Amino acid sequence: MRGCPENILNTINSLVETVIYALLFVVLVVFVFLGRWRATLIICITIPLSLIASFIYLAVSGNSINIVSLSSLSIAIGMVVDDAIVVLENVTTHIERGSDPKQASIHGTNEVALSVIASTLTMIAVFFPLTLVSGITDVMFKQLGWMMCAIMFVSTIAALTLTPMMCSQMLKKETTSSKLFLIFFTPVNRGLNWLDVVYANLLTWSVRHRSIVIISCSLFFVASLFCMKGISTEFFPAQDNARIAVELELPIGTRTEVSQSLAQDLTNLWMTKYKDELRVCNYTVGQADSDNASASMQNNGSHVITFNISLVNPEDRDKELSLICDLMRDDLKGYPEFSKSQVILGGTNTGIANQASADYEIYGFDMLVTDSIATELRKNLLTVEGVSEVTISRGDYLPEYQVDFDREKLALHGLNLSTAGNYLRNRVNGAVASQYREDGDEYDIKVRYAPEFRTSLSNIEEIVIYNSLGQPIRVKDVGEVIEKSSPPTIERKDRERIVTVSALISGAALGDVVAGGNKVIEQMDLPQGISIGISGSYEDLQESFGDLGVLALLIVVLVFIVMAAQFESLTYPFIIMFSLPFALSRVLLALFMTNSTLSVMSLLGAIMLIGIVVKNGIVLIDYITLCRERGMSVVLSVITSGTSRLRPVLMTTMTTVLGMIPMAISTGQGAEMWRPMAIAVIGGLSVSTVLTLVLIPTLYCVFAGTGLKYQRRKLKQDNEMQTFFAGIHR
Repeated sequence: MRGCPENILNTINSLVETVIYALLFVVLVVFVFLGRWRATLIICITIPLSLIASFIYLAVSGNSINIVSLSSLSIAIGMVVDDAIVVLENVTTHIERGSDPKQASIHGTNEVALSVIASTLTMIAVFFPLTLVSGITDVMFKQLGWMMCAIMFVSTIAALTLTPMMCSQMLKKETTSSKLFLIFFTPVNRGLNWLDVVYANLLTWSVRHRSIVIISCSLFFVASLFCMKGISTEFFPAQDNARIAVELELPIGTRTEVSQSLAQDLTNLWMTKYKDELRVCNYTVGQADSDNASASMQNNGSHVITFNISLVNPEDRDKELSLICDLMRDDLKGYPEFSKSQVILGGTNTGIANQASADYEIYGFDMLVTDSIATELRKNLLTVEGVSEVTISRGDYLPEYQVDFDREKLALHGLNLSTAGNYLRNRVNGAVASQYREDGDEYDIKVRYAPEFRTSLSNIEEIVIYNSLGQPIRVKDVGEVIEKSSPPTIERKDRERIVTVSALISGAALGDVVAGGNKVIEQMDLPQGISIGISGSYEDLQESFGDLGVLALLIVVLVFIVMAAQFESLTYPFIIMFSLPFALSRVLLALFMTNSTLSVMSLLGAIMLIGIVVKNGIVLIDYITLCRERGMSVVLSVITSGTSRLRPVLMTTMTTVLGMIPMAISTGQGAEMWRPMAIAVIGGLSVSTVLTLVLIPTLYCVFAGTGLKYQRRKLKQDNEMQTFFAGIHR
């Protein structure tokens, strides 16, 4: 755990910087689109108000400001302004048309209130199920889900109450503009007006060529699915925390002086070769004392060398942590003295963000057979592309002395097994005879034979045991001392003996290495009673992917229910749901183009897209319905609503995308963890928004046209029936 506080602080500082950049991007987008500093100020006030809700949750729940909570803020910044933007843009439109600011605030808010509430409920339907996830992903997603729910709820309340109030007091129709305003915003307004015209023409063409639009979008979706073959899978991306651990083993029995000399040579080599990357390099050598419980539980001995290396921060060096680890492994190949070597990225093998490994568990009772299989598997795994080193969990057999007491001889000398064993243990390990007191502290005084009288076979044979009569009996007179070798540990799982072979992965994805490892195992001839199973990170990956798949299905159902209640129809939610497959298409394309992997974090980004994409569709369909209620035709309603909602949809999309960009391009410590999620959201939202603005209106025309034909046909049938019955009555 050395250096963990420093790593956590560096990661938090990196996330704080990401949050600040995201906030600046969001404010800039609002200012450019609206061109009003007062309107921008209103948005700026709603952001901290919404984010305060997250801190209230942290205080009430007893959680702290940590990596997950700060990441939640970074994700939320681009979303908390969505509702306020929709309300503000609609109110601004009414004011520009000549309405009184107070009346514009009332009518503008009422027009979009239902769509704002529905879109927020869809977002809550996305994030609330994250609080129900179990397993290892529960550690990260539970706090994220609760924080996002609290933030979205407060942002909606602020958008429907605070934003209209501030609009009524601060906004007015601007009749004159400053020279600086005209210089800067005239090109911006021309560009936005040109975009309105282009989109109106595109939408007009799309609703009149519906088949072409639908077929083209379908072909795009099918083509994007082929990208799945080029996307690998992994559990979590490895995180650059600027720490490396190196564990080396020499042949058992190597003197401490030899181990220390080699450790010093390596230290000098690495501190010279990687002087621009390494900050501290320290090592430990030797046998841990039996009183040191923590050190005794770790691998130690005169033949064991352990390095703890601290590097400079990722942004201050050119080489990645994984590359430095690979170079160190190459350096160790020049030392044939080491029987085992392991370079551990991140300083520990535990944790979800450390270097991935493919773990294979070999089940079998016969330890000699399983040792042979493990050695063969290790040799074969080293041929798999992406495997940098392979370790076997069962260490080298340790030499030990075993005393086989003869019970009959013990009885003849007036001894029993317990008494003889206690005497032997006290002579070798020692017994506490008294305590030494100094300054109020007590220290055990342990008495045992000196090393030169207890370390060889003949020494142990000469150890004296006293019986109840005080007669001395030597160990060799009542038993036999045998030198044997035994495994340091015997691992068990499901009541079976196992040995784990771990393939450390570098420069490849977990899924690819596991696939290569499975091919290797298929070619091995396993004896009867021996089996090999996959475990570790890949087992966690499969469990997490399964949980997130069920979660995504639940979220889709919840979102559909929310929209069905909002529109009081099953048709409109069905239309909006058509945007989800295309969001998935762009996620796959984004991961493929950026050479990213499909991990738990990128899946989280895809799940978040369900709510974000649906929000834009709800705003669009709701305004189309409003235009239909005002007496417009289907095509005119679609075109009018599309051009009217274009800017707020683009604003909400850009605030979310630009809010994610700092997370996607950050190079600070811990950035690798959240980057895949940001890439998935940016890629999926950028294309799905375009398709939402084109495909959703087109599908609306298709379903509305079918509905009108059905209504006309039914009305015609009703008129014919009325005419028929009227003729009968005559």
